[in-house]
Amino acid sequence: MKGLRRFPSCLTACESARMDERNMMWAMVLIGTGIASAGGAGLFLPAGQRLSVALALVLGAGMGVASLFLLMLAGSIDDPQAPAQAFLIASAVGLASVLAGLAVLFRRARTA
Repeated sequence: MKGLRRFPSCLTACESARMDERNMMWAMVLIGTGIASAGGAGLFLPAGQRLSVALALVLGAGMGVASLFLLMLAGSIDDPQAPAQAFLIASAVGLASVLAGLAVLFRRARTA
C-alpha cells in the first residue's frame, strides 16, 4: 500500500474551490476599485486633463497583465490554486499602478 496514491478527499477539493472563488472575488474587487478610483479622480481634474485618467488605467492593466504572466511562469504548475493566487496578486499590482499613476497625474495637474 506504500506505492499507492490517495485520491483527494471531497473536503479538500471543496475547500480548494472555495479558496479559488474567494481569490477571484477579491481580485475583481481590486480591479473594480482601480476603475472606480480612476473615474472618481477624473471628476476632480480640470476639463482639459480628464482624458489622461485613461493612461493610469492603461498603466494598471499593463502592469497587471505583465505580473500575471510573470507569476504564472514562476509558479508551480501542479498547484491548483496557483492561477487564482497569481490573478489576485496581479490585480493588487494593477491597482497599485493605477493609484501611483493617479498620484502622478494629480501632482502634474496641481503644478499646471
